[in-house]
Amino acid sequence: INVEADSLNAAILGPDATEGSEVLNLFVNDVVREMTQKTGQKCTAIRRIYVPAARVGDVVELLRERLSAVKVGDPSRDDVTMGPVSTAQQLRDVREGIAKLESCAKVVIGGAKAIADKGFFVAPTLLQGDSPKASDAVHLHEVFGPVATVMPYGSNEELVGLVAAGGGGLVTSVYADDKEFIRSIVLAIAPFHGRLVLGSSKIAGQSLPPGMALPQLVHGGPGRAGGGEELGGRRGMTFYMQRTALQGDRALLEAIAGKK
Repeated sequence: INVEADSLNAAILGPDATEGSEVLNLFVNDVVREMTQKTGQKCTAIRRIYVPAARVGDVVELLRERLSAVKVGDPSRDDVTMGPVSTAQQLRDVREGIAKLESCAKVVIGGAKAIADKGFFVAPTLLQGDSPKASDAVHLHEVFGPVATVMPYGSNEELVGLVAAGGGGLVTSVYADDKEFIRSIVLAIAPFHGRLVLGSSKIAGQSLPPGMALPQLVHGGPGRAGGGEELGGRRGMTFYMQRTALQGDRALLEAIAGKK
């Protein structure tokens, strides 16, 4: 059986990303987009945001400014930039999920109290957890709505441990220009993900967001992400093909294959 379950996708800002840099701008743009697109009801939406400890305050303010500009309402209107969640049950789940996250983080903007009394409308909600631990709710519970949590990290080892605490995911994105940092983090967190997106200043103007899964790439992941992958692109085609392996002398194999 091939299953895609939930996924606590992460976005990681590297220590080399400076104020006003293309890498930082790309990071903020992607986080806001993935939090609010489809009102956060995407399996690839960013749920956990990891930032160097010294930069948390600055990043939180940048995200607060951008999320404050999101207008929630009737999506058929031109001035509205985010619509409602899909059902009344989804609304209840989001409210309950935010309450769970508040056990380890504080609301910076939005929150359960900002949920409208009429309709299924949820304000973009950003939380901040100052002392993240692997056992925190943010690493165990996915809120399927426009909700994400910012957390600090000190060393690479601490960062890897926090990302791995999510139990396996579909996609995590890393934003940095420091090749050694990227190499170290990618090699350490790759076993926990089906896909990794690397954002740098070189591709800032043409980078596809982490929520976009291309048909050539794996869409799936280990652990809580389901332990499989969707049969898209070329992998999906092989499902409908009869394949046979030939084992024998190379000259015979090449003759059968029509090679000269």
